[in-house]
Amino acid sequence: MKDTLRLDRHLSQATGMPRSHALTHIRGGHVTVDGVLVRDTAQHVDPATQEILLNGQPVRPFRHLVLVQHKPPGVVTSTEVGSAQTVMELIPEALRHRELAPVGRLDRDTSGLLILTTDGALNHRLTHPKRHVDKVYIAELARELAPNAEERLARGIILDDGPTLPAKLERLGPLTVRLTLREGRYHQVKRMMAALGSAVLQLHREQVGGLKLPADLALGETRELSQAEIALLVK
Repeated sequence: MKDTLRLDRHLSQATGMPRSHALTHIRGGHVTVDGVLVRDTAQHVDPATQEILLNGQPVRPFRHLVLVQHKPPGVVTSTEVGSAQTVMELIPEALRHRELAPVGRLDRDTSGLLILTTDGALNHRLTHPKRHVDKVYIAELARELAPNAEERLARGIILDDGPTLPAKLERLGPLTVRLTLREGRYHQVKRMMAALGSAVLQLHREQVGGLKLPADLALGETRELSQAEIALLVK
């Protein structure tokens, strides 16, 4: 009996549904074990050796989804249906889940790496201000920045909602910069560049934590992350 557990407990753990819902499904005659209808919620089962079906479908172990999307400009980071296309509409049907939520957000006109997940703890870990997870952006600017821009960003820029954390600036060209932030405020890159005297014409996020936007992920595509890639996010 050491490898068995109650049917209601297994159904709840494997699907992620509340225990009360599992009880309702079992008592309602929606669950079979090895082809036999079971209504006894306390019956012990061995998931490793027995076939357990819910409404005729195999009960598979529950796991959180962690997706990466190459967000195009013009798409809204929202789970709400509206007049504009949302990032949720770009997710393949097989990966859609009602509990998926974007990790932070990208502005409508910003492209690049966006994480979506059902894992609330991971979402919190990546977005909480005290975690200081690196976010790397490529920005195309309207004007070349002053020679002391690197130094000013490294000290922190004073914005209308307070000073920023130190940020790293790399010049990739006269009007192209790579910016590494350790926080994620509203329109932060645009406001920081404005404070330095330039508007942002295009903005693209290429990295979160240690995870870079996969080179083989085309604009508008979404796929599941591997465990190794998830580890890069939080290392």
